[in-house]
Amino acid sequence: MSGSFPLFRIFGITVEINASWLIVFALFSFTLAQQYFPEQMRGLEPSLYWSMGIITTMLIFISVLLHELAHSLMAIKEGIPIKRITLFIFGGVAQMEQEPKLPGIELKIALVGPATSLVLALVAWLIFRMLPPDIVLNQVIFFLARLNLIVGLINLIPAFPLDGGRVLRAGLWQILHNMLRATRIAVFIGSIFAFMAIGFGLLLLFQFALIWGLWYIFLGWLLYQSGQASYTQLVFQQTFKGVPVKNIMSTNVKSVSPQLNLDQVLDLFYTHKFGAFPVTENGRLMGLITLNQLRDVEAEQRSHTTVQQIMTKASDLVIVSPDRDAVDVMMRMAAQNMSRVLVMDNQRIVGILSNTDMMKLINMHMLLGTEK
Repeated sequence: MSGSFPLFRIFGITVEINASWLIVFALFSFTLAQQYFPEQMRGLEPSLYWSMGIITTMLIFISVLLHELAHSLMAIKEGIPIKRITLFIFGGVAQMEQEPKLPGIELKIALVGPATSLVLALVAWLIFRMLPPDIVLNQVIFFLARLNLIVGLINLIPAFPLDGGRVLRAGLWQILHNMLRATRIAVFIGSIFAFMAIGFGLLLLFQFALIWGLWYIFLGWLLYQSGQASYTQLVFQQTFKGVPVKNIMSTNVKSVSPQLNLDQVLDLFYTHKFGAFPVTENGRLMGLITLNQLRDVEAEQRSHTTVQQIMTKASDLVIVSPDRDAVDVMMRMAAQNMSRVLVMDNQRIVGILSNTDMMKLINMHMLLGTEK
């Protein structure tokens, strides 16, 4: 996932953390240290509040990891490969290589996550009951118990792509015998819950001046965006499954010489409205130049800079066959954060497949209807 970096591997799964987690980590630690713990235990040193906030946030991170590992291990047990888990502070994404093939499999994978969070809540609560009530650690354990309980219960809300939304989709899928239609209904219901959370967060923030309102706004926005992205991805997979790249790629491809200066290439960008040009010499592929690469060069330097100096070399490009399955190629593009790939047949450039090409077709199918 873009903006993420790996931490370690466990059970053959790469665990990575999204860079945005660092911002959320700081904000959550600040909220605990400046508001929650001072209200629960008055008169302590500020450094102790901050230590409690940071330790609690790290324990939440571990709880989220265990929640996602439960999903991943169940998916692997059901024959669905899991390459990586990307973690955020309030959740994560177990990146499944494929969707469950049966509603029953989806149900098992969805339920094991909330069950794990509820078990963690119970364990933390038992530890809380055993510890003396006046020690600082007790407040950390109690907060962890309460948060895992909340995470477990919230994930059971029937709002896709939360686990409860996936349970709902499994039920609808069983009834309708159509995964795409079931997903559309589950995402619509999830959007309602998302806007309710945002509205409640705004009420807390502006009517009662409670900083916790920010979290409801953030979670509502994240829920809405995740639902829309999940549905779009499923539309893509269902619509273009088995469709070769040659049926989707742009065939109107114009190549440029590596000796052109950037002012000359800029004129071609304006004329043809392309986002990139293959770079060829004597019929041989040399590389690819994109509009973003050209934009990074100062205007006064463009007449003195050639395409060859800034292009992406051919050895660094991803090149696919026109007969490759479009779904496989686009999944690879998403995993490697690529915006386009070159399509070649017998050493000849026959097209370019870009995210823009795919999104146009996905939007068209979503507009005209793809559920059969």
